[in-house]
Amino acid sequence: MTGTYDPKKWGILQIINIGTLMSTLDVGIVNVSLPTMAKEFSVPLAQIQWVATAYLLTMVALLPFLGKLSDIWDRKKIYSYGFLVFSIGSLCVAVSHGIVSVLLSRCLQGIGATMIMANSQAMLRQVFPDHEIGRALGVNAIVLAAGTLAGPAVGGLLLNFVHWTWLFIINVPIGLAAFLLGRRWFPQAKSGGTRTAFDIAGSFLLAAGTCMLMLASEASEQGGGFTPPIVFEGVAGLALLVILWFYERHISYGILDRELFSQPKIALGNTSAFFINMAQTATMIPITFYLQEQLGFSAGVTGMLLILQPLLMGIVAPFAGWFRDKHGGFVPVTVGSLFCAASMLLIACSQHVTAISVSLQLVLFGIGMGLFHATNNAEIMSASPEAKISLSSSLLAMIRYLGQIAGIGLATLLVGSMGKAGATVGIPLQILFWICFLCCLGVAIIRWMSLPNKLLPFQKLIRPW
Repeated sequence: MTGTYDPKKWGILQIINIGTLMSTLDVGIVNVSLPTMAKEFSVPLAQIQWVATAYLLTMVALLPFLGKLSDIWDRKKIYSYGFLVFSIGSLCVAVSHGIVSVLLSRCLQGIGATMIMANSQAMLRQVFPDHEIGRALGVNAIVLAAGTLAGPAVGGLLLNFVHWTWLFIINVPIGLAAFLLGRRWFPQAKSGGTRTAFDIAGSFLLAAGTCMLMLASEASEQGGGFTPPIVFEGVAGLALLVILWFYERHISYGILDRELFSQPKIALGNTSAFFINMAQTATMIPITFYLQEQLGFSAGVTGMLLILQPLLMGIVAPFAGWFRDKHGGFVPVTVGSLFCAASMLLIACSQHVTAISVSLQLVLFGIGMGLFHATNNAEIMSASPEAKISLSSSLLAMIRYLGQIAGIGLATLLVGSMGKAGATVGIPLQILFWICFLCCLGVAIIRWMSLPNKLLPFQKLIRPW
C-alpha cells in the first residue's frame, strides 16, 4: 500500500475525530430537540420528524457521488470545506423562522456532513500506514461511542438552560475551527483518480431506491405496522435497487465500482458490515420498547442501560485495532461476529426476558461491535486502491445506512405491534433475535471459510500467547 504518510498524522486524526463527534452528537441532540421544535413551529410529530429525516436522506443520496468526486478532485478541499458547509447549515437552522427553512437548512447541513463522511476514513487511509490504521480507527471508534452516548444527554441538559437554536449554533465555532485546521494540516495531495464519466443514472437509482426504503422504514416505525402506502414505498425501493444492480453490471464507470467489489476483502467486509448493522438496529428498537413497555422502566433508566452497548464498543475497539495492526484482522472480526451472535441467544432462548438478560445482551453485542467495527473498516480501507479510497469510504457509510434501514424494516415486520395495548410479542421477539443470530453467525462462518489456511492464524497466535 502507498500513501501520503504525514508526520502530523495523529494531529490530523484529532481533526477527523471532530467530524465524527459533530456528526454523532448532532443526531442525538436533534432527536431530543424535536418535541420543543414541534411546539414552537406548531406542527405535529409526523412533520417535525422530517428535520431528522431530511438530513439522513441528503447523505444517502449524495454519499456515492461525493465519494467518487473526491477521488477525482482534491480530497483535502472537499473534506475541509465539508466542515464549512456544515457550519453554515447549522447557522441557517438556528436563524430559521419556519419549518420549511429549517428543512432546507438541514439539507445544507446534510451536504456538509456527506462531504465529511465520504472522506473521513479515506483521509485516515491517506495519512496512516497499514500497520497503524487499525489503531487509528480504534481511537476514532472511541469518539464515535462517546458522541453516541453524549448526544441525547448533552441535548437534554442544554435544553434546560438555553433555547433549542443553541444546539445548532454550538456547531459553528467547532466546524470553523476544524475547517481552518484541516486547510492547514491536511496533506496537499490530489487523489489521482481516473477522470471518467459520472454515473448519473446509477446515482439517481441508488438515491431514489434508498430514499424510498428510508421513507417506508420511518413510516412503519412510527405507525407500528405496514399499510398499503408503506408497502408500496418498500417494494418500489427494492425494485429500484434491483434495477440498479442489473444496470451497474453493464457499465464500467458505475458507482458500485467493479474494481472495488472484485477485491475479496472489500466485498466480504461490506457484506459483513451490512448484516452486523442490520442486527444491531433490528434488536435495539424492540429492546428499547421492551424495557419501557414490558418491564416498566423509565426513559432515564432505559437510557442508562442502552449506554452499555456503545460504552463497551468504545472500550474494546482500540484494543481490536491494535491487535489487527499486529496480527491481522481475522481474529477480531471473526470473534466479534461470534460475540454478536452469542448475544442474540440470551433473548432468543429466553421465555421470560429480564433486565439482566437484556443487559448481558447489550454488553456482549457491544464487545462484539468493538472487535468487529474498527477492524473490519481497517481491512476494507487497506484493500482499497489508492485512487478510489474516498469512493470506498462513502460506500462503507452507505452500507451502514442500508443495514440500519433493513434492520428497522425487519423489526417492524416482526414486532411492529410493540407499544400497542394488549399486544403479545414473546414469540415474534424470539424469532427476530434468532434471525439476527443466524445473520451474525453467518458472518463469522463466511469470514472463517474465506481463509485458505484456516488453522494457520491460530497456530501463529498460540505461540506468543
